[in-house]
This record gives sequence, C-alpha cells and structure tokens, in this order.
Amino acid sequence: MRMKKLFSFIVFAVIMTLISANTFLNHVSGQVQPITEVEEKLQGISDIEEAVLEDLFSLSQEIEEMERQKDKITFEIEQLRSESEKLSEEIEVKQNIYNSQLNILEKVLVSYQRRGPASFLETILESKNLSDFIQSLNIIRQISRNTDELLNELENSKRELALENEKLVIKEQELEKHMTKLEVTLNEMYILKEEQETILDSLGEAREIYQGELERLQKLWDEIKVLFSEILVHFIKIVERGEFPIEALNLKISFPKVSGTIYDQTLNDILKDQQDLPEMEFLFSPEGIWVNVPEKHLSLRGVFKIENKTVLQFEVEEGSFYDMPLTEASIAELFKNGSIVIDFEQILGSVILESVEVFDGYLEFVIKPDFG
Repeated sequence: MRMKKLFSFIVFAVIMTLISANTFLNHVSGQVQPITEVEEKLQGISDIEEAVLEDLFSLSQEIEEMERQKDKITFEIEQLRSESEKLSEEIEVKQNIYNSQLNILEKVLVSYQRRGPASFLETILESKNLSDFIQSLNIIRQISRNTDELLNELENSKRELALENEKLVIKEQELEKHMTKLEVTLNEMYILKEEQETILDSLGEAREIYQGELERLQKLWDEIKVLFSEILVHFIKIVERGEFPIEALNLKISFPKVSGTIYDQTLNDILKDQQDLPEMEFLFSPEGIWVNVPEKHLSLRGVFKIENKTVLQFEVEEGSFYDMPLTEASIAELFKNGSIVIDFEQILGSVILESVEVFDGYLEFVIKPDFG
C-alpha cells in the first residue's frame, strides 16, 4: 500500500524535480555544510520534496529500529550460547563424577558377589573374642552404610544430570527461537532497505539530491536524540533541586484533599532560566499536551498519566521532526534514558495524586495526604 502510494507521487516528484533542478541545486550542495545551513534547506524544501523525503526518513527510522532489534537479539543469542556452553561443561563434570561413582559401586558389588553373604557370616563367627566380633560387625556395617550412601549419591547425581539436561534443552530451544527471530528481523531490514533503494532509484537524476538531504536529516536526528536525553536528565534535576517552587502549584485546601493548578507558562518560565539547554516549551490543551523544542524542530504530543500514586508522567502519543512524523520506535528511542516526570512527593512530601485534568493553558490536579 505504501509503495503504491509512494510511486504515484514519486513520478510527479521526479517531473517537478527535473523542472526545478537548478533552483533546488542552488540550495543543496554535495559538500558538508554547517548545521544551520542544513536546517535552513530543510525548512525551505517544497511540499513535493518534503513528501518524498518524509517517506525516505520514515523508512530510515524503521531500518534504524530493525538494526537496534538485530543488535539486541544478537546480544541475547551470545548470552544464550555462553549459558549453554557453561551448562554443557557442568553436565560433563557431573557426568564424570557419576561415572566414577558408578565404577566404584560396580567394584564393591563384584567383590560382594564373589565373597557372598556366607563369607561375611564366617568372618563374624570366626571371631576369637567379643572385641573381634564387634569389630567385624562394625566393618560389615560400614561397608553396607558406604554402599547405601554411594547409591544415594548416584541417585542424586542422576536427578541433577536430568535437570541440567532439561535446562540445556530449554536453552537450546530459546537459542533456536532467537535465531529465527534474528532471521525474520534481518529479512525485514533488507526489505526496508530495498524499498528505500527503489524509491531513490525512481528519482533518477534527483537521487543524489534526496540522498544528501536524507543523510543530513539523519545527522540532525542523531544529534537531537543525544540532546533530548540531556534535556530529560536536566528536567528531572530541576524538580530534585527544588527549582520547581510550591507556589507554582497554586494550591487550594479543601480538607482532607488539596487541589492545585499548573500553568504551561509557569513551566516554560522555569525552563527559560536553564541556560545550558535549548528552549523547551509546554502547551496544555484538552486535546493533549505538546512538548516542543523549537530550535531543533521537534514536537511531541501526549498526555500526563499518574504513575506510582505520586508521579505525573508524560506519555507521548505522536511526534514530528521537521514536520516529518516520528515512528513509535523513534519516539521510544528519545525516551530510552527516562521520561518527563513531575514527582509530587519530592515537592510536597507524602501525598497521593488522585486525579489530573488538562485545560487550555493549564492542568488541574487533586492530591490527598498519604497516611500509609
């Protein structure tokens, strides 16, 4: 479906690109350029160019996610192989102990069979005195006890070997499943790469132009992923350091509960004072909460949800980068080191966050004391 849609406007894109090739080439060079120039070019491309680039970037995101999955599965396979090898070595050691014990038992039984029970009885009856009798009896008891202990050890070793072999079989089955999963992931990645290559090939003479823009866009995306992780860490520290004042909560007491209001402008004013980070802004509305990094052309829309009774956590539902939609996996990659959270316990102490509702420009919440 996507390919059919893409090829329908790619033909038009190629025609438009050929007509406006000179204009487009003026603001796109094959040389490495400063990031500011790249950003300006990305903002200045036409709707047709953006549509093609959007699909190429979407494919790049999917390929990137496939590569992450491949690395993760490969690591898990290596771990499973290591565990399987370790289990095999343990089984071999236990098997050798079992074989040794079995060999000793066989020798004892052979000796017992050769001498027979009568010989042991003769040994006892031939005792010259009570001391010899007791000594002979103790020797026979010791032999019997050692044989029983050896039999028990053999039985325990046998059970342990069976359990270890079961574990090994399970590990090998897991390994096979992961190998199959890896094969599927690699196939999907190759298909996506072929799809991307097909689109680029269809662009004819404009291929290098789009490929260059895609590479530059990918570079900017890699930079924003690193920067956004730093923003998240910094945001959490703002609350931890007490830079989010109680006054900003606009509390109203209605015993035993307390209601409050947080304005998006209040959050934005606090963030403006953070000189080490680019501008970051919140926009509250009933349709959702927007978190924007205007300088980097990143926009995320989501909702605040209550976590662990005291935390407001921002959960992203959609996002865009240079107006190009972000995949679910790409959004998850942005938040891999944490999320945007407001922990009321750090601000107000032992409280329970009961509800939260978002309006135009502000959100309202209700808390109550935690007597637990």
